Amino acid sequence: MIVHIWAFHTTGNNNPTGVEVRRGSKEEAKKDTLPFWPYFVIKDLFALAVIMAIFMAIVGFMPNYLGHPDNYIPANPLATPTHIVPEWYFLPFYAILRAFTADVWVVMFAEWISFGIIDAKFFGVLAMFGAIFVMALAPWLDTSSVRSGRYRPMFKWWFALLVIDFIVLMWAGAMPAEPPYSIISLIGATYWFAYFLIILPLLGVIEKPLPTPATIEDDFNAHYGTEKRGGKTVATPAE
Repeated sequence: MIVHIWAFHTTGNNNPTGVEVRRGSKEEAKKDTLPFWPYFVIKDLFALAVIMAIFMAIVGFMPNYLGHPDNYIPANPLATPTHIVPEWYFLPFYAILRAFTADVWVVMFAEWISFGIIDAKFFGVLAMFGAIFVMALAPWLDTSSVRSGRYRPMFKWWFALLVIDFIVLMWAGAMPAEPPYSIISLIGATYWFAYFLIILPLLGVIEKPLPTPATIEDDFNAHYGTEKRGGKTVATPAE
């Protein structure tokens, strides 16, 4: 939290254009920024109100809606439930954990070069944690000079496929560990790693981004235009 607050007050809030705020005079910086009050305070309070309303509705009226019936089975050390699944936000990585079985060629290759140390279970654990860790490397793997995806048409398509891939892996992680779900999980895991390790670095080289605005003010004026008020040119408010 301390690092977040420091970065927020040092570099400012992010923006969809990916353009840095002008660091000239205060008048120039004002054209590219918004005051914390009331814009960001109201925005965050509105988001908090929506989240709390959903939270209270689930806790107060349907506490078992997101649970699993097996949670009410008394614990028995001699009987393991047939199908154990984690929470929904862990399901994609759980699917990657189960995707790499002993008959997958990359697992067999890893087991061969490690003299049997890295078996299918160990490789699945490495793949699961690797799928989480590779997201932290995205700032370095993305070789594009354009920060915003708004001006990268090819990137939009590949990123949309990544979102679909995440949803498919989530669904496959909730299914039994048997064909065809294991095959779907393997395909999804392959694309997950390919996106970060291959597609993202290559896109920065082969993709031709659209022209980017010089300042945030220019981007705002291009979307909403300007009008004359009292002899001054001001931006037209968004509808």
